[in-house]
Amino acid sequence: MRSAFLTLRHGDLSAIVAPEAGGSLAAFSAGGRQMLRPFDMRGAGAEAANPLAMACYPLVPFSNRIAQGRFTFHGRSIALTPDPISPPHAIHGIGWRRAWSVEAVSESEATLSLRHDAGEWPWSFTARETFALDDEALTITLTLTNRAGEPMPGGLGLHPFFPGRARAGLEAHLPFVWETAPDRLPLRRAAVPPAWDFSTSRALVPLALDHCFSGGGGPVLIEWEDCPLALRLERQGSDHLVIYTPQDEDFFCVEPVSHVPDAVNRPEGADVTGLVALAPGAEMRLSCRFAVIAR
Repeated sequence: MRSAFLTLRHGDLSAIVAPEAGGSLAAFSAGGRQMLRPFDMRGAGAEAANPLAMACYPLVPFSNRIAQGRFTFHGRSIALTPDPISPPHAIHGIGWRRAWSVEAVSESEATLSLRHDAGEWPWSFTARETFALDDEALTITLTLTNRAGEPMPGGLGLHPFFPGRARAGLEAHLPFVWETAPDRLPLRRAAVPPAWDFSTSRALVPLALDHCFSGGGGPVLIEWEDCPLALRLERQGSDHLVIYTPQDEDFFCVEPVSHVPDAVNRPEGADVTGLVALAPGAEMRLSCRFAVIAR
C-alpha cells in the first residue's frame, strides 16, 4: 500500500484514510466486512486522487449545491466556479477538491487539516477532520474555523457511500423533506409523504431520491438483508440528511449535513435552513459515529 494512505486499526475494526484525495476515507471494515463502499486499492494510480471513488469525503465550507455558484452574503456578491459534476452549480465546497495535511496519527486515530486562504471563496478558514476508532465504531469529526476578519457563511457535511442499495433498508426519524426542482435545487419544505417515511425500516429500492430531509437529529439505522451487521449513525451538528439513491448504481448515500442545499439563497431563517453566519475566530463542528451493531 502506498504511503499516501493511512491505515487505522482497533480490535476488529479497520479504516483507511486518504489525506491527498480530499481528506477522504477510503474504506471502513468490521471483521473484514466492508461497511462502506470501499475504494478499489488494486488500481490506486491517478484515480486515487478522485474522492468520488472513495468511501466518504468531507464537505466544507458548504454542502450540496449553490445555485449557479452565486449568492450574496452581508452585502457581498459571490461568484463561484461551477463544479464539473453539477453544472451550472457549485457543489460540496472546497475541501473535497484539495489535499489535506496530516497533523497527527496513531494506531487508531488520525487528524487532518486544511488551510484555505481567501480567494474565489473570499473568507480564509481552517478545517480539521479527525478519524477515530473505538471498540465498536468509527467517528469522523469535522470542524471549521473562520480566520477572516468578518462573518462567513459556514456549513459542514460528510458524504459517505454505502454498498448494496438493492439489499438495504433505512430507518430514521425525518419529518420534513425539501421538494426539488428538476435542477435538484430545493423548492420548499414539506411534510414527508408516506412513500418516503423512514420511521420504520424501509427498503431503498425502488425509491429514486436526491433530496434533503430535515427536522430529525436522532440516529439512523442502515441494515442489509444479507449481512449480520448493521450500522447506526449517531450525529451531532447535523439536523439534516441528504439521501441519494441512484437508480443505475448499487450504492446509496446518506449524508449528515449542517444545512439544506442552497441555504445561502433560501428565504427561510437559519432555524429552518441551518445556515450559520460564522463570526471571526468562531468554530463550528459536525460529527458522525458509524457504530457497527449485530442484527
